[in-house]
Amino acid sequence: MNTLRIIFIHGITPTVISWDFSEKLSKLILKKLIQYQVVPPDANAEEISQIVTFERVNYSMVGEDAEQRLLAAYEQEADKLYSFAARLNRMAGLDKIRRQIITSVSDVLVYKSAYWSREIQKMVLDKIEPYIATGDSVSIISHSLGSVVAFDTLYESVGHNPRWKDDDFRPTNLFTMGSPIALFTLDLEREPARRGSKASEEQHEPLVQDDGVWYNFLDAQDVIAYPLQVLFKDAFNVEDIVVQTGTNPRKAHDGYWENAEVADFIAGRLKLDFLRINGTAASDDLVPTGVADVEPTASDMIDPTSEHRVVKEDEVPDEVSLVKRLFDL
Repeated sequence: MNTLRIIFIHGITPTVISWDFSEKLSKLILKKLIQYQVVPPDANAEEISQIVTFERVNYSMVGEDAEQRLLAAYEQEADKLYSFAARLNRMAGLDKIRRQIITSVSDVLVYKSAYWSREIQKMVLDKIEPYIATGDSVSIISHSLGSVVAFDTLYESVGHNPRWKDDDFRPTNLFTMGSPIALFTLDLEREPARRGSKASEEQHEPLVQDDGVWYNFLDAQDVIAYPLQVLFKDAFNVEDIVVQTGTNPRKAHDGYWENAEVADFIAGRLKLDFLRINGTAASDDLVPTGVADVEPTASDMIDPTSEHRVVKEDEVPDEVSLVKRLFDL
């Protein structure tokens, strides 16, 4: 049996170091796959892994030392800018903005360095590598800056990776959420093809398989996310899908990770992929039986009451609050 391989890539957030950013979305997708009869409801963990696997690329440690060094230096110098009284009134918001710039924008600056962008992309390639030439279906789910990482990795690899070219490999699907890829096209150091410009002398390589999709999920309240369909119409086949993830910019940008509508779109594509790569109906004797009564089942694994680390609101980084606070001040 060929397997669905799902690889998650996070965006800007230092707290990724210590928590599973993909947990909620993984459970939502699994729940949908059960509803679509791809995963039997009584399947245990081993049986589920024969059908679908979920893996994460965690690059949050990259640049962490430099970021902490700058934060520590700023801590010692902050009193030069803000008096104690100022910290107690509205002007204290400026101090918080400075800290958010350090913790959020630093990731972008790190990724823009040639060395670290290659290292981060290599983390993605290392996750994909075992599934090349296996017949498995590989889908990338990426958020925020992670969508830029995914796009760059696929763009470089479909055109220049010898292993990918020898095996005629491309991921089946690319799912981007809250993506600022459009903003990165303003970087004139990126070649025209990567910025979506039409160039008659070059042929754009598709980023995903011909029977796969690139869905770009965005919420109108998410000011980090931008449509791509028109921007890339001469370069790549991408479909913008507007979803409702939150009622303010912060919640909207983070909300894709726990959005049932996003999970439904993704699971619908995964069902089609599973049928295609296995050439059979998803409900026809897909997994062994007889062990589900002694091990946790698929239904257990999506139980919303199951324990998981709750991330406090003030420790979740917030790429949007900078914009919001600038309007508030």
